[in-house]
Amino acid sequence: MRNKANSGKSKFSWVQGCWLVVSLLLFCGGIFAVTRHESNLVILANPLGGIMFLTGAINILVCDIKNHDIHGARWLIADGVTALLLSLFPLFNQMVWPIMIPFFFGMWELFSGILKVMDASELKNEKIHCWKAFAVIGWIELMSGTASLIKPFDDLVGFNRVIGIIFLVQSCGFLLKTISYKDLTE
Repeated sequence: MRNKANSGKSKFSWVQGCWLVVSLLLFCGGIFAVTRHESNLVILANPLGGIMFLTGAINILVCDIKNHDIHGARWLIADGVTALLLSLFPLFNQMVWPIMIPFFFGMWELFSGILKVMDASELKNEKIHCWKAFAVIGWIELMSGTASLIKPFDDLVGFNRVIGIIFLVQSCGFLLKTISYKDLTE
């Protein structure tokens, strides 16, 4: 009986577990950013940069191990490298001007959106079900990333809320990857 139970495919893979953890961290980071005052932006940079670094590292790790199993893996590694490199500034630069912090998170969101839209196009060509969901998340990332780079939007919403929105949208993207994993590996 035990062999029969273990011989079937696992319902929840380690990749889904990693993406779910990252999604929860991004969600918590978004809530953390939204609930803080703008004067604390420099203090927010390190923990949020750490979450961003972790998202990039997880994407690179998943791509390295599952490269041949996941549709659109090259976009995943590009997203991972972008997140990892852009996270270095908020993580290690101690002389950060508060106005620059949303810029780096916005650039991450913008590049991530571009990569998701390109990935969705490839998934559509490969006739993978979830391509529309990836396209929607990608376009939302593109719009929120672009908006975060526009000063009037930052002034209207507030820098901390802009960063919070970016992290919440990224969280939705990782949750989508978690839910769609089986479609991405068929």
